Formats: sequence, structure tokens, C-alpha cells
Amino acid sequence: MQKQRKRKFKWRMLRNISLILAASMVLGSVISFVYFEAVVRSQEISDERAKLRQVTGQIRFMVEDVQRFAQSILIDQELQESLALEPFTSEFQRQSSYDRIANRLIFYNNLRSYINNSMLKMESGIWYGTSYVRYSEQMPGEELIVQNSTEDSPYSKVYNRGADGEPIICYQVQMLDKYHFGERKGTLYLEIYLNSFLEQVRLYAENYKHVCLVRGDGAVLYAQDAEGLLQDYLVQMTEVTDKQAVKVDRGYLLCESVEETGWKLCMLIPNEFLWERSQFVLEFFALSFFISLGLILVFISRMMERMIWPVTQLSEQMEKMEYGNMEMLQLIHTGDEIETLYECCDHMLQEIKRGTEAQMRYERQKKEMEFDIMLSQINPHYLYNVLNTVVYLASAKQEWDVVEIVRSLLYSLHETLNIGEHSIEATIEQELELTECYLRIQTYRYPGRYTVNIHCEEGLQKCVVPKTIIQPLVENAILHGILPAEEPGNVCVRIFVEDGQLHITVEDDGVGIAKECLEQFAQGEVGRAEQGGRKHIGISNVRDRICFLYGVTYGMKIERRKEKGTRVWLRLPLLWEKTQGGEERRE
Repeated sequence: MQKQRKRKFKWRMLRNISLILAASMVLGSVISFVYFEAVVRSQEISDERAKLRQVTGQIRFMVEDVQRFAQSILIDQELQESLALEPFTSEFQRQSSYDRIANRLIFYNNLRSYINNSMLKMESGIWYGTSYVRYSEQMPGEELIVQNSTEDSPYSKVYNRGADGEPIICYQVQMLDKYHFGERKGTLYLEIYLNSFLEQVRLYAENYKHVCLVRGDGAVLYAQDAEGLLQDYLVQMTEVTDKQAVKVDRGYLLCESVEETGWKLCMLIPNEFLWERSQFVLEFFALSFFISLGLILVFISRMMERMIWPVTQLSEQMEKMEYGNMEMLQLIHTGDEIETLYECCDHMLQEIKRGTEAQMRYERQKKEMEFDIMLSQINPHYLYNVLNTVVYLASAKQEWDVVEIVRSLLYSLHETLNIGEHSIEATIEQELELTECYLRIQTYRYPGRYTVNIHCEEGLQKCVVPKTIIQPLVENAILHGILPAEEPGNVCVRIFVEDGQLHITVEDDGVGIAKECLEQFAQGEVGRAEQGGRKHIGISNVRDRICFLYGVTYGMKIERRKEKGTRVWLRLPLLWEKTQGGEERRE
């Protein structure tokens, strides 16, 4: 019943905290959403204004091209010279000058595809043109140009000319007398197809519903505004600056002026468009709210569990304690008697752990001493064979051979007679050097009786193996496999990696191991050699050390070869020599 009451109290507290936390997070999320939605809305308006400026920039580029083109006509040398001939002395001279002027205007018309017609009106009232008549005191269509011209802009209103009725605007610029400074000589009129200015506007308007290009007097040059909202707003608002977005009931109104034309490119950004662009903010805050609320509730639940159930946690930790695996208690600081109970239990466990560790150190030292004794067993056996060889060479008075064999013996003793040191392993490179020393010694005693081949995979020289593990196997192969045979034999040592483990094999083609020796070895007994009844101490010693160091997962296998001879197979963990920093060195 007490457990049930505590659980109910926990969930009641969790429910109240969750309601307060959820209300606070909802309020914070709403405030954050309103702020970031305004930021996104402002950024979208800024982006749309940048696009609007790009379009007006392209229109201004077109306007500048028209201005440069008109200036090219006005400063044309041939045109100026033809106009300077007035007054004409003869009808022939006048007609020739008119033809040259008209042909020059036609030449310039052909340079721009957007030019419909170009005309010159002199101060004397004479017109020069290209499309209607080459010379006249009254140019056809003059009324259209005069009626649609404006004082506030060099560009006229839109009018139609020709059979196709394509809309045209007229650009006018004054022509000054080249030979009389500051004196006005006439006016150049360029009729331009309006569509050449509207190409970029149409491309821009493909993605929007409300776009229009208007003159300063309100006349519409282009409009894509099916509902008429944008034009109504422009009529209501007499002044719309280029530096601000005007808030209207259906969205935001943006306008950009086209310099030196009096035109304005305007667009309406609907509220629906801005909502679509900023909807991801709402989705982000909603998702963040639920994820954060869930994580916080889980955290609070765990925290309350620790606050309400400290004694239960102590009991669970004590139940998990096992001999040999006494971990430190996870202290809970409550500031009352429960914390004192934790401290007392922790002190008691520390005392037990210290006693256990002292016992384990004693057992480990005992095992190390046993291992040193096992390692020392192989040295007298090896020393006995070497000294026999030294006696044999000394009796034959081969002093230099004695020196060489003693030098090899010294190296072998340096590597093997290190009882008491903590180094119980050696690299394969060191083991192979020790084996080479042994083979040099045995070569003097048994010349021409055997051949030894050693094959080690590249990069395995720094692998670590139990000390003095290869030489005893080679010694056993020579003494008990090759020498008892009548013919010389071969010994092959192979070191390789397979399935993530290190394998060492020693094979010989000698007499082969006896069946009863194999049975004794399989049962863990020490077999007897065929010469003198001496035991295979080296073989059993290697086997015991592998089991002692690495466990029963690894070990030794002996088998008779199908051809002849014996194969000894060692399976070891793939370990590497450690560097001075304590890290394993790999090649």
C-alpha cells in the first residue's frame, strides 16, 4: 500500500508540473513564433524587393542603351555635315542632302531591332524621317507624337501606329548645333516598340498575380492584375516610396522607380504568399514543442524517481553486489539520514573491496611465480644440449667454433634467463632471433643433417607471443623428428594470420610422432622421447604457458602428417607490442 501511495504521489506531482511546464512552453513558443514569423516575413519582402530591383535594373539597361543610341545619331559626322548645308542653293542640293539624311537614319534604324522609326524635326519646322516620307514640312503622324509627349519624361504615352497596331512609345532628345555652341538645332524622335521594355516584366510576372508598370501620371504601360487590386491601391495612394513596403489589407505593396523615365514597377505580395513562405516556422516550433516537452517530462520523471525512491535505489544496488565485483555506490545527496546510510554502506563496501583486491594481488603474485618456474624449466634442458655441443667442439679443438657457439649461447641466456622480471612475452622478431641462435649452435653438432625454413608474413614481426615459444618446437622437431631418421630432413616454420588470430606451425619430415605420444598429449600427460627416456619438456611447457596466459580458447595441436613427419600448430591471440605511451603499435 505504501508503494502504491508513493507512485500515486509521483504521478500527481508529475501531472501538475507537466501542466505548468506545458503552459509556459506554449506561451514561449507563441512569442517565439510571432517574432520569427515577422523575421521571415521581413526577409521575404526584402527578397521580393531585390527581385523587383533586378527587373527595373534590366529596364534601366534598356533605357541607357536607347540614350547611347540616340547620342550616336546626334553626333554622327555625316548627318551633321548634311544638316549644315542649309540653306540650300539649288533644288538638287537640297534633295541630295535629304536623301543622305534619310539613308543615315535608316542605317541607324537597322542597328536596333526595337526601333520602329526615327525622325528629326528641325527648328525651321522641316521633318526628316525614314518610314513615311523622307522630307516634308508636315510629317504624317506628327499629331500622335505631339499629343502623347510629356514634359516630365523624355518618353511619350503609349500609342499605336501601323497596320499591326503594335503599341509604341516615343523617345525624344534635343539636338544641338555643332557649329553654334548652346544653340538648339532640332529634336530627335525615336519610336520604340513597347514590348522591348516589357519582355523582362512579363518573365517576372509569370510567378506573380499582381504586377504592373505605370507612368508617373498613372497611365498603365503593363498590367497583370485580374482582380484590379493593385491598380486600386495605386489610385488610393498618391505617394509610394521605393524604400518601404506599404501594408495594405490584402498584403504588401512594393514599387521601384525606373530612373529617367518616370515609370514605376509595382507588385502586390499577398498575405497568402507570405503565409506559405513562413508556414515552416510554425511547423518547426510545433515539432520542437512536442519533442522538448517529451524529453523534459522524461527527465523530470527520472529525477522525481530518484527523489522519491532513494532507499529503493540503495536496496537495488546492494542486491546487485557480487563477490569480486563490488562497485562503488552511486551516492545520493539528500542531506538527511538517508545520505548517512549511503555513506556508511559505501565505507563498508570500500573495506570489503580493499580486502578482496589484496587477496587478488596475492593470488596474481602466486600465479606469476608459478609461471616463472614453468619458464625456467626449459632453460636447463636447452643448456644441457648446448654444453654437450661445446664439449664436442672443444674436444675437436675447433676454438673459433667454440667462440661462435658461446656467443650464441650468451644471447640465448640473455633472452631466456630473466626469471623474476615482469616481461613474460616477447615479439616474434625476438623469438626468431633466439631460434636462429639455437640453429647456429646445433649446426656445429649436426652439420648437414637438417634444413630449416622460416616464413613470416609481412608486418607480423612486432606481434607479441609468450617468451621462448618457437625455439622449443624447432628443437623438438630436430631432436625427435629429423635426427632419428637415417636421411637429412627439413623443418618449416610458418607464421601467419587467419580469422583474426595468429597461427604458428612447425613441420618436419622426420620419423613422425608415435601414436601413444599423441594420446598422452591429448590427455594432458607428458610423453617420453625415444632416446634416453627424456620427457618432451619443451612441448608440454609451451602448451601450459599458452593455456595459463590466454585460456582454453587458444592452445596447441599436434598431428602426424600424411606424407611423413609431424606438424605442431599453435593458435594465439593477435596482440601487438605496446609503445612507450602504452598504445599498441601496429604495422
